[in-house]
Amino acid sequence: MWQEWINGILGLWLIVASFTIAGSKGANLANGLIAGIILLVLGLWAAVSYKGWQSLVVAVIGAWMVAAGLWFPSSYVATVANDIIAGAVVAIAGLWAGFSRTFRPKEA
Repeated sequence: MWQEWINGILGLWLIVASFTIAGSKGANLANGLIAGIILLVLGLWAAVSYKGWQSLVVAVIGAWMVAAGLWFPSSYVATVANDIIAGAVVAIAGLWAGFSRTFRPKEA
């Protein structure tokens, strides 16, 4: 489904943004890189071969990115906003993918 591709693309975005957005240093840099790599791998893997747990892990990482945007100090609004917005989109897409595949009506 499209949600997995969105999560993979956002994972790639977090990797790139870790190096391009001012203020991504130390913990912010490591957080963006690690979360981005995990999201990229899980997003593309789920797009090819879906397993139910992938969406849950992606949603948890998205929630972590929102919390990290508020937790890790940064004087740059762009860094904080990137973590919060990307995390929220990832969490919503992960939950959407999980629920839409889990509670899909049976075909006749």
